[in-house]
Amino acid sequence: MKSTKDIPVPQKIVDQVVGQDEAVQIIKKAALQRRHVLLIGEPGTGKSMLGLALAELLPKSTLKDILALPNPNDENNPLIQTMQAGTGREEVKKYFLDGKQMFRNNNFLLFVVAIITLLAPWWIRNRYQSDIMFAAFFLGGILFLAVFSMMLSMGQRMFGMQKVIAPKVIVDNFGKKEAPFFDATGAHAGALLGDVLHDPFQSLGGSNNVKTMSDEKNLVEVTLGDFVDKKLEKNKINILKQEEKNYEAVFLQENKPKIFGETNGSISPVEVLSCNRYNYVGEMIKLTTSENKELIVTPEHKIAVWKNGKITYVEAKDIEECNEIVSQSDAIIDEQDIINSYDRKQQEQCKLYGEYLELKAQNPTWGYKRISKALGQSESKTRWWHAQKHIPQPIQTVQWLQKRKLLPLRIINSKLLLIAKVLGATFGDGGIFANLNAIFLSSSELEATKEFGNDLMRIFGYSIDNNMRTIRGGRNGTSFCYQNTNRNVIRFFMALGAPIGNKTKINLIVPTWIKTSEEAEQEFYASLFGSEIGISAHKSCGARIEFGITGDEHTELNRLQFLEEVKAFLNKRRVEIGKILSYKRKNKAGSKIFRIVCSQRFTSSENFSKNINLNYCKYKEDNLKRYLQNFVESTREKYQYYVNRGYGAQKVMERLELKPNELYSILNSKGTISA
Repeated sequence: MKSTKDIPVPQKIVDQVVGQDEAVQIIKKAALQRRHVLLIGEPGTGKSMLGLALAELLPKSTLKDILALPNPNDENNPLIQTMQAGTGREEVKKYFLDGKQMFRNNNFLLFVVAIITLLAPWWIRNRYQSDIMFAAFFLGGILFLAVFSMMLSMGQRMFGMQKVIAPKVIVDNFGKKEAPFFDATGAHAGALLGDVLHDPFQSLGGSNNVKTMSDEKNLVEVTLGDFVDKKLEKNKINILKQEEKNYEAVFLQENKPKIFGETNGSISPVEVLSCNRYNYVGEMIKLTTSENKELIVTPEHKIAVWKNGKITYVEAKDIEECNEIVSQSDAIIDEQDIINSYDRKQQEQCKLYGEYLELKAQNPTWGYKRISKALGQSESKTRWWHAQKHIPQPIQTVQWLQKRKLLPLRIINSKLLLIAKVLGATFGDGGIFANLNAIFLSSSELEATKEFGNDLMRIFGYSIDNNMRTIRGGRNGTSFCYQNTNRNVIRFFMALGAPIGNKTKINLIVPTWIKTSEEAEQEFYASLFGSEIGISAHKSCGARIEFGITGDEHTELNRLQFLEEVKAFLNKRRVEIGKILSYKRKNKAGSKIFRIVCSQRFTSSENFSKNINLNYCKYKEDNLKRYLQNFVESTREKYQYYVNRGYGAQKVMERLELKPNELYSILNSKGTISA
């Protein structure tokens, strides 16, 4: 089809489909008639830019604030009121101030009555000369003062109940210079490079380097130009073309590659859904990071930068020197991730505290009373904040972690491998109690629990030693459980993705940041395997290595996905794995064990010994070494048996299911296998 006019569209669905040439006139006409316009087209054709331009053209005078007021006749149908932009907040503040003024008037009246009550007994005694009447009036006055004091202390709470009758701002245009525009294309929810076809006016230069995941799940750094060229060449049958600027684009249907981008405020691998390229003549901006990395983009391209511990998007032309650009070496978790580990009430207090700090910074001459009026909060709260006391608990946790240089936690952090090591243990025989009272590790080896505690102290400092304890348990007292009750440590690992409570009933998900560092991934799985790897002791079978986890019927799909990730990790290290098996546990209704078994071939077992570490479990390392030695000795004996009976080397290898290189390694081994 040469244009969109040729597309047959039923009249009942849309009014009309127009081409690019008529778009401007149609938009103007629709605006005059106050009608809706539906923009349809592929990503990157400028629909969002048109909407943004329309928002910028709207005069500021037409902006309105919309308030919802309580309806005394029907509480489910509030009254709606519009007013000039920016005045909605002031209207709400008036309600709060009027309510507080009423409360102050009541307090003054009660205060006058209290004075009269105290003076009344003396007047009665002087007039009637009666001690009994004096005592009666005096005790009545004391009782009244007690009630009066209770009313004063409860007054603010009683006033707080009046908040429900204050209006709420539904549409707030305070401080806005243009009409709001919300881009719903999803461009900010994917990668830094985008998960949709890029707007041609917001692009990156082909010389930029990107990090992507190879088929072997390894990090590979390539130039953006080479990356896009290869994808277009591979999918040349499905290329979308436009003559203008020699524009070419393709949607990737299968085997979508992954690059590192920002999702939910942290850096992690994300799928690339489409690629495009075109000829560009115009100004470009080159950004150089503190790590000497270069990024070349068009001036309008939005770049993710760090501001006040959060990711915000700024056009390249507005980025200033010393701005922190979000990169692959940045955010694993930040301030907001810690705050999100608390309940909603605590999160709201943090938001309120942030507004307090913002008001204080904007108005340095304001005292706590004036700030309390502006926030609509009690003076006692802002007074404490002014004195740097009673700060919301999540903020205190954030400050505690910041002092130890753990927030924001970045991939280049020197303690990252230790953190990954401890986190892996929480997926095995460790974890966080459901009541959030402690982070723990259970083991039959006392040295393993001590090592776990030492690793925590190496991460957070030796002051957390005051919060540790080791409990001995088990039927014969052969089990040890290290626990640390420091709440800041617990919240830190909660934000990192540590499992909480009974792991049989919850989903187990390997955090995406673990996959961004091969060393961190190795430490994570070394701790997990140290808890959950089992090694058979049967000499005749050799070293039988298996990994198992439990789950109920609700977590069955998650367990299968989790074991697939474990298989992928082992396969990268040349350890062959069989099928995933599952069976019901005895005397455990609805509970299953899911496991994978490593190949019993010599090479696979030897690769496990050489390429996989086991943390927090010394005896398993010794067992693995001993079992491999048994495997070698047993295979030698069998080989010698068949040779003595006249079998050739080829026939022996078939009998023992060995490859030539495996047989060579066994026969030339001196009886020891390095683990």
